[in-house]
Amino acid sequence: MVEIQRMQDNLLLIRRAIGWTASEFGEQIGVTRQTINNIESGRNKLTKTQYIAMRSVIDAEIVKHPEETEMVKILLDMLIDHPENYSKADYNELLEKANLMSPSILAGTATRETVSKEWMKTAGAVVAGAMAVPLVGAPIVGAAVGGWLAKAVMVTDKRKGDK
Repeated sequence: MVEIQRMQDNLLLIRRAIGWTASEFGEQIGVTRQTINNIESGRNKLTKTQYIAMRSVIDAEIVKHPEETEMVKILLDMLIDHPENYSKADYNELLEKANLMSPSILAGTATRETVSKEWMKTAGAVVAGAMAVPLVGAPIVGAAVGGWLAKAVMVTDKRKGDK
């Protein structure tokens, strides 16, 4: 599943955009800080189980704090779920801005809500054209969860049918 590799490739940015340290994120999914660091650096391969756990806790955070996590929602769409919906120029511009802005959340120099809102000002026009769904609301997150989770399970079901 290509989404698992995309998640591994972009995990550091996504985690920073949420505002979690490696320890906090690891605690959320039941692994150590070192495991998160090893996944982010590529020393360990992200497993399907870890991917599902990560997506679940990230989606739960988005549902709990929708006004603070708009940036995370768009980053997941752009980096993991639907990168093909973004032109290379838009993708690179949004990625660069996210990489510049997200460290300030963990550093404590800005709140995740402030960073998210500021990034969304930049991303607004790009995102409006790229995403086929509105940008706010828990039902959308629920639909997104169903989409990635169904895809992850479907891949498993196909393998069982091949045996």
